[in-house]
Amino acid sequence: MNTPLSLLFQRMRFPLIVLIGAYAVATVGYTLVPGYDENGQRWTMNFLDAFYVVSYTGSTIGFGEIPARFSEAQRLWTMVCIYLTVFAWLFAIGSLVGLVRDEAFHEALGRRRLQRTIAAIRSPFYLICGYGGAGGMLVDNLVQSGRRVVVVDRSEYAIRELQLRDYHVLVPGFRLDASVPDNLLKAGLQNRWCAGLLALTDSDETNLKIALAGRLLNQKVMVAARADSSATASNMASFETGFVIRPAEEFSRRVALAITRPQAYRLYERLSEAGARQKWDPETSLDGTWLICGQDDFGRSLAESLQSQGVSTRIIAEEGEDGDWPTGSVFGPSSEGHALERAGVAEVTGLVVAHASDAENLSTIMTALMINPDLLVIARENHLHNRQLFEEAGTHLTCSVSGIVASAVRPVLEATMVPAFVDKMLENDEDWNRDCLKRLRERIGDERVQFWSSRVSEKRTPPLAEAIEAGRTFTAGMLTLDPRNRSEKMDALVLMIIRDDRVMLLPDDDEPLAMGDRILFCGTPHSAELIWAVAVDPDVVHYLRTGQPRLARRPWWRRAVAH
Repeated sequence: MNTPLSLLFQRMRFPLIVLIGAYAVATVGYTLVPGYDENGQRWTMNFLDAFYVVSYTGSTIGFGEIPARFSEAQRLWTMVCIYLTVFAWLFAIGSLVGLVRDEAFHEALGRRRLQRTIAAIRSPFYLICGYGGAGGMLVDNLVQSGRRVVVVDRSEYAIRELQLRDYHVLVPGFRLDASVPDNLLKAGLQNRWCAGLLALTDSDETNLKIALAGRLLNQKVMVAARADSSATASNMASFETGFVIRPAEEFSRRVALAITRPQAYRLYERLSEAGARQKWDPETSLDGTWLICGQDDFGRSLAESLQSQGVSTRIIAEEGEDGDWPTGSVFGPSSEGHALERAGVAEVTGLVVAHASDAENLSTIMTALMINPDLLVIARENHLHNRQLFEEAGTHLTCSVSGIVASAVRPVLEATMVPAFVDKMLENDEDWNRDCLKRLRERIGDERVQFWSSRVSEKRTPPLAEAIEAGRTFTAGMLTLDPRNRSEKMDALVLMIIRDDRVMLLPDDDEPLAMGDRILFCGTPHSAELIWAVAVDPDVVHYLRTGQPRLARRPWWRRAVAH
């Protein structure tokens, strides 16, 4: 890669040769052109006098004639030198100005500056490839939670948007093609503080290359990638990519939950915070036929999911009458009234628009509501800047593709146990989900949910492991007691404990912990910091277990910092 210094020498080589050549010719000329003193004696300048005269002449300063008055020949040569050196300077200065205005030079300066910034990072950071809708939302979430981020995007517009954001910490942005492994290395993939690599571009091929580079160049980092096609998702899973998100599958799961299991959907939305809240009354009946508009993976996957749960569905697809479509499918533009009427939009319970075009989705919504104003409308939002249009169109649930991708990735970065908890959570009935949501509200309220995990081991939690190995009982409920006052509980909840092959969701407060337990928490960021004291301080473990404080030489939070 061209560095700023190499670009400077490369672009200024010829102008400098011209300038040096002009000075050399002028200097040599002064040493050869004779002059005559007051006595008529012939004299010539030495090289020092000649260069001195050329210096004040070429810079247009002017000073005087030394060591005697110039002869006609010397004055004629001086005029030649004036034009020669002035034009050489103009050429050199013009070339320098052109270099300063050159985009390649600015990009080289920016890369060097950003590389110095990355080298100066002394805390874990995430390398995000793709600053689009999902990438931008994820950067916002990570920065708000106090994490460092480095962004790579090939779009100049995206990097400028990043630079215009008012973050409280510097977020370095590289204008690079993330599919090139060398560019990922320049952005810090092999930096000792790189904690994760996120492939969130809109190209499956690019995301696949990024995931491969992450697995091959730094196997210690967490790799999360977006895959629009099932083939790409399977490919990524084959080489053990840490987390793969398929927007179509996530959209299908969310919409199916909203229609068939509203309590599970509300809990899922509370934990993931995708910004897709249901607007219909909780008592609204969702039974009946649902009309799905869209023929790509979003529409197909949703139709299969709903039908597998016994929900009556009809599909409107613009093309593909010869394809493998369910019985009763209607073919034609869903934004046109006759296609909606043939699909029976006047009698259905709800409408799901899942086209890849927001304009098509909005047009379909408006046309359908003119025919049936009582429709429940669920929409796929492909671009965040259209959110207000969907709100005004009268949607009851808007699922942003960027939002569901970002909300699926963020919890995994905080705790890799989250996907396992979600899968187990969805296996429970509506009463369990309602109870879990109630407990979340009682403990955390409306504050942002943060996930974290720990393991009971001599390495991760030595004071806790020591107490358990000594036969002392320490329960799950003690983990969420305030280490400053155990009579109060923190804004945190133990979501899951995995013990060997046994999985315990929302364990009872009196559930005793055992060595090797993997524990998943959720709560406020402040609670996460307080719970960490259990991992570093035996006095805190003793106090939470017995209620009897020990006389410590230093407060536990100072000892925690020392660790």
